[in-house]
Amino acid sequence: MRLAPAALVATATPAVVAAGVEETPVMRLFRKWKAADAAFIAADEADADRLHDVRWNIETRLINTPSQNMKDVLIKLNAWTYFGDGDLEGKFNPHLEMFWAEAQALIGDAA
Repeated sequence: MRLAPAALVATATPAVVAAGVEETPVMRLFRKWKAADAAFIAADEADADRLHDVRWNIETRLINTPSQNMKDVLIKLNAWTYFGDGDLEGKFNPHLEMFWAEAQALIGDAA
């Protein structure tokens, strides 16, 4: 699957996850996002705003990191919509331009 030129660049020291699959930058950010979300959920009121901002920073980095495979695109979809609880805005949201381009590339002429 061809998504973006940056997606073809191999990392210098790829991480390995279960079943021998290389961990992509999107997967790494998703793990960080889940940890940030757990911290936000567990936070008291005094830390909630700060921890929300930490999660938002990771979320925007994640959505703008080039996908290397279809799983990356689905990871982005789940994080951005909070596993379907939130809305997925259109391509005119500046944070989602890359996501929609990747989704379009996946379906190609079927669109």
